Amino acid sequence: MININFSAWVAFLGGLGIFMFGVHTTASGLQMFAANRLKELLESLTKKTYLAVLFGIIMTVAFQSSTATTVLVVEFVNVGLMSLGRALGIVLGSALGTSLSIQLIAFKMLNVALGFIFVGFILYLIVKTPHIKPLGQAMIGFGLIFVGISIMSGAFAPLKDVPQVQEFLAQLGAKPFFGILVGLVLTALMQSSTATVAILISLADQGLINLGAVIPLVLGAHIGGTVTTLISTLTAQKQDARRVALANTLYKVLATLLVLPFLPEVADLLIWMGGDLKRQVANSHLVFSIMMIILFMPLNNWIAKVMVRILPDSSQGIKKVQFKYVDEASLEVPAIALTQIHLEIQGMGKVLREELMSQIPTGVLEMRALPGKGSPLEQEFQWYYQHIFRFLADLSAKEVTAQQHEEILNTQFILKEFQYVGDALFDLSDHIQNVTKENRLETEGIWRDMKELYETVLNNYNRMLGALKSWDRDLAGEVIREHPDVVRLQRALQFGILAKTTQWENLDIVNLLYRIDKHSVNIAQVVMGLV
Repeated sequence: MININFSAWVAFLGGLGIFMFGVHTTASGLQMFAANRLKELLESLTKKTYLAVLFGIIMTVAFQSSTATTVLVVEFVNVGLMSLGRALGIVLGSALGTSLSIQLIAFKMLNVALGFIFVGFILYLIVKTPHIKPLGQAMIGFGLIFVGISIMSGAFAPLKDVPQVQEFLAQLGAKPFFGILVGLVLTALMQSSTATVAILISLADQGLINLGAVIPLVLGAHIGGTVTTLISTLTAQKQDARRVALANTLYKVLATLLVLPFLPEVADLLIWMGGDLKRQVANSHLVFSIMMIILFMPLNNWIAKVMVRILPDSSQGIKKVQFKYVDEASLEVPAIALTQIHLEIQGMGKVLREELMSQIPTGVLEMRALPGKGSPLEQEFQWYYQHIFRFLADLSAKEVTAQQHEEILNTQFILKEFQYVGDALFDLSDHIQNVTKENRLETEGIWRDMKELYETVLNNYNRMLGALKSWDRDLAGEVIREHPDVVRLQRALQFGILAKTTQWENLDIVNLLYRIDKHSVNIAQVVMGLV
């Protein structure tokens, strides 16, 4: 029976907890410090396949998260900024990025790490500059990574005197499939291949494991690192998310199967590369990542086509209301989540524009029915509003920068204004249905003036959408300056209607058009920074 004292277990679990917290803190800090910069970098680095791989490396080293990398990849495939083939290049680069992070972990840096924690403390708690605080947080996390590894390594020291542990670890080298399975399960449970390799480095530091056992465990860790992402995409709304996750898993599985017959040769290569056993653990992860890039990067475009065949776009069945851009996984990268939300809201605005364009010309002049309150279109619009608002609430609970927090508040304000526009439009539809042909003929002059108001409101709404898309303050200013003309037309029509007719529907239509323009102005004021 394995007899390990309680304090050793506490030390191991505490060290693992500190390590995982350090990884999370580093990723969170760097994400807040550099997310927007990395997005800009992506647009320039993904034009060629090898540059896409480079971005995958940078992204993963910075964020310590393959999930974050996948989120970013899927977003840019979705909006047409890169092909699926190039996206898979980033996925390959992300594996190498993880390997480079592990290379750092293999160094004995406890004293340096403690210095990082102290400097990080100063930047995070003493320096008052807001955009520097996330960098301080990242430095604290980086230091905690090495503190955690040091504690885990010390906790493993008593295991040297436990024969059962020695026998179990020896089996991992003698039975490679078993070693791969252990590495896979351990990584899937901890949701981090970096954590698994950190444990292996701690075992190697105490001489508890040999190179023959390390290689299968690292191969299993590579595969296990894809399991969480693969499972999370089963409920994803975007097919490209599933394709990227499946390709990532297939890369690791196929590469593992190719390496299995040559494990002794791989061990010889690692010994030839030099370094102690800790360094050989890190190098095994690095060699496997480089091998995947060499094997699969030339085939990325072909593999992308295979993924599309395996997971084709759904074109049959009942249309399901779902987001076009927003994905729950993007909550891990707030900068990306905000971009997706903006695209989704712009899409809502365009749907409302189509509805607005059909109101007066179609509903009144051609006397055709329009979707009003309770219609499928109105229900779909409400679904978008409710789910985007919930998504924003979830995002605000994440660690975000002060700038991102302000952006979330502005986005909530804009979303609410679009809801008001939608309510006014669907009310407008209902009122237009009540306009009789006799009423239209009776007040033909009023309808001509109303058409002028309608066209002014529509043109201003289009300007607002343009300003929102590119955050154009000049265009937003035009929206605000046009509003007095709408007010003038509204008042003239109100007096004209009251003087010539008792058909209150006409008055309600005028007031609803005015409300739509007022909400356009409110959105423009957000773009101008006036709200």
